[in-house]
Amino acid sequence: MSIASDLFAFLMLDTHKYKSSHNKITSPLFPVLACWGLGYVVATLFFAVVEMSIDTIILSYCQDAEEHQGTAHYAPPLLIETFDEQNEVQRIAQRRI
Repeated sequence: MSIASDLFAFLMLDTHKYKSSHNKITSPLFPVLACWGLGYVVATLFFAVVEMSIDTIILSYCQDAEEHQGTAHYAPPLLIETFDEQNEVQRIAQRRI
């Protein structure tokens, strides 16, 4: 993700507009590195938010299942099916051992 922003910054600075006149950039190294750093920070924060939301959903499911003796009542059907499939895979794996 951050490399894409880095490549975009380099290609933008490589145009005719930044090679001549008073907008001339002698070396695109610093602006490209700054774009890479900013892109890296944004991508890291985005993925941290996604990870935290996934963890929150899983913990909410576990709390719901714990309060209702192993059966989640408030979880969406797709989430219940997904965890039931995982439980089935674990049961099959345990039988083979």
